[in-house]
Amino acid sequence: MRRCNLNGTVGFRPQAATSERSEVRVHLHRRVLIVLTVVTALLGVPVAAAAQAGTSTAQAQPLALVYRGPASVPGTAESVATVLRNSPSRFRVEYVGPKDTPITAATLARATVFAQPGGPSLSTAWKAMKPFAGLIRDWIAKGGNYLGFCVGGYLAGATPGYDLLPGDTSQYSAKQGATVWDTAPHRSEVVWRGTAYTTYFQDPPAFDLEPGNTATVLGTYRGGEIAALAVDYGSGRVGVTGPHVEADRSWFVDDGLSADGAVNPQLAYDLIETTVRGNRSGTVPAVPAAAPTTTAVPAVTPAPAPVAPPAPTTTTAPSAPTGTVAAPVAPNTGAAPGPAVPPATTPVPPIATAVPPTTTPAPRPARVQLPWPFDRLAELPLMQQFIGAAGPGPALRPTS
Repeated sequence: MRRCNLNGTVGFRPQAATSERSEVRVHLHRRVLIVLTVVTALLGVPVAAAAQAGTSTAQAQPLALVYRGPASVPGTAESVATVLRNSPSRFRVEYVGPKDTPITAATLARATVFAQPGGPSLSTAWKAMKPFAGLIRDWIAKGGNYLGFCVGGYLAGATPGYDLLPGDTSQYSAKQGATVWDTAPHRSEVVWRGTAYTTYFQDPPAFDLEPGNTATVLGTYRGGEIAALAVDYGSGRVGVTGPHVEADRSWFVDDGLSADGAVNPQLAYDLIETTVRGNRSGTVPAVPAAAPTTTAVPAVTPAPAPVAPPAPTTTTAPSAPTGTVAAPVAPNTGAAPGPAVPPATTPVPPIATAVPPTTTPAPRPARVQLPWPFDRLAELPLMQQFIGAAGPGPALRPTS
């Protein structure tokens, strides 16, 4: 570097001090890199273990395939997926269909459940699903689990359908004594394990089983027809329901119906668990508790109570004019009134409400951001001591 000497002549700065400082910096940087490398390697072990544990947990959850396509209508697959995720078995969900994962033997082999949601009509649904009927039926017979909701329940029958039941299906609204008589959406009742529940109905099937069957009947319509059941099929299981027990509040609102008392996902959980786990307890699983909200709610600090002034020795009337003290009123004793007492003119001090001073917290010093994981490593006491031992210099990251 060029500089002016004291005598005014131009010269050059000696390089010895500059080179020495440069070597110190180089050594410091090397030591920092060595420590960072060692600590990163040590931290990598628990991070990798945690990642592996998370992957193992996800793989431990059973997989449910939910059909989504022309054999369903928008929203039905998503509602079925929701009750599967929230059920006691906590399924992972993967959608299958023309625009999702293809339905193949390899896809089914990865799953525990194949769920068929509600659809536009039995004929339309069967046209879309007929090419996969043999594949799905064989997978269930070898140990798979089928869940059918409304049209998915119709498809479990034989005319037409996958032929998974010891009997067949029929249209409930066409039966004598039915509580719904058309294909429009309705609120209606199903008797589930002996208790009446209001649910969402839209042209549900009734299940007509042969005598001597081994099915577990979960729900019946008011006339006694079977509304929901679970039964073995080969080495697998089949669970079906006519009423839409998976319906959430939006189904009722969208169709102009009241949702009060009609959203009962615990019935869907019972269907799922009875089919997959063989729930023969005779009770409906409880609705899992809602996850706690993560929205931070600011604490409300109550306003400080006003500090009342000391009680005056003379009783004052509430309506006394400002700045004057009202004279005490003598009781009526029947004696002759005495001379008038002029009002006192002693000024009344205003009532002061103690307001706590508002203190603004001092701003925190700005943080110098380093890339991860160096920002975390720089805060370790070992790192701070190590860097401090190397000589004076600016901190890598200021402490707050």
